[in-house]
Amino acid sequence: MDIGLFMVPFRAPQTSLKDGYEWDMQVIRWADEFGLSEVWVAEHSTMRWEPVCSPELYLAAALAQTKRIKLATGANVPANHNPVALAHRLMQLDHMSQGRLIVGLGAGAYPSDHKIHGNTNPPEKMAEAVDIMRAIWEKKGPFKYEGKYWQFEVPEYDEIQQGPFFEPFQKPHPPLAMAGLSPNSKTLTEAGRNGYLPMSFNVGREYLAGHWYRYMQGAEAAGKVADRNQWRIAHNILVADTDEEAIDMAVNGAMGQAYREWMLPGYERGGFLPLMVPELGKVTANDIDIEYLAREKWLVGSPDTIVKKLQRDLDASGGFGTLIHFSFDYLDQREKYRRHFELLGTEVLPRIKGIVHKTEKLADLKRPAGITD
Repeated sequence: MDIGLFMVPFRAPQTSLKDGYEWDMQVIRWADEFGLSEVWVAEHSTMRWEPVCSPELYLAAALAQTKRIKLATGANVPANHNPVALAHRLMQLDHMSQGRLIVGLGAGAYPSDHKIHGNTNPPEKMAEAVDIMRAIWEKKGPFKYEGKYWQFEVPEYDEIQQGPFFEPFQKPHPPLAMAGLSPNSKTLTEAGRNGYLPMSFNVGREYLAGHWYRYMQGAEAAGKVADRNQWRIAHNILVADTDEEAIDMAVNGAMGQAYREWMLPGYERGGFLPLMVPELGKVTANDIDIEYLAREKWLVGSPDTIVKKLQRDLDASGGFGTLIHFSFDYLDQREKYRRHFELLGTEVLPRIKGIVHKTEKLADLKRPAGITD
């Protein structure tokens, strides 16, 4: 089992974009120093709280400042780009990183991002864009492509120009990933069908077993074997030397601010609050106490407490391979946040590193409540 980092980033309004970028690079350096396995960087064009429009640029910068951590787009939104150009940028980054790249794929969560890119049919357009990217990565030219949204031609190889020549460093291409949020996630079923890495994104532990069930349905329908050790769970984690120090940092620091001002109102607006706190029933963002989240839902506390809380998620889900935790703007508590990474790498990770999950079949699993075909 591994621990990784998800850099949305949750950029607090008081943090400038320049200071935020420099902070994010420092956080990635700490993650690399203390043995975290991977860092994911999101893509959004219209969100002040999530202000990275090019995860490839972020990861290219991080590549020069790290030694071993894997670099993941989380996720690219192919439909908002020329997919031929995006496929080539990612191939270049794959060569620059010598195989450290993972490519997350998503349709995009925010209507304003779709609008600014003129994306009027996100699911359909994404499917075509991904097909194009895979064709660029996997097929030899020459060939023509005539689709609904894009048309292009890959010419014959030219001996003088020695091209087209680009192909991925990793064969047949970098690992691909998709994330799911809803209980009956069609995205995770599609990920299983295509053999993509699955990620469950910031949902209550009550829904994790259903996510894995959906992924296995897709995998087995396509004749593939689902591997729990490849499953990522995006979670909220904050470690300190004592429980109370960690709770105080979470509630009164950057994590609490991000949830009060952005995440909870955003989840309420999208109708997703029940996915985060199903046990509270029908509530508004203002009804949810941040300290309740820190103590009961998030992995916040000392290393001993983190491991105990993590066991609840493992029991509820049946097990997963990598715990991906969100980063926050703790610029005003720099040393405490560095200590968070130190404790993750030296205290928490060694105690969970040996967890490996056996291969299973869908027939061996009990259908989770709420899962319908």
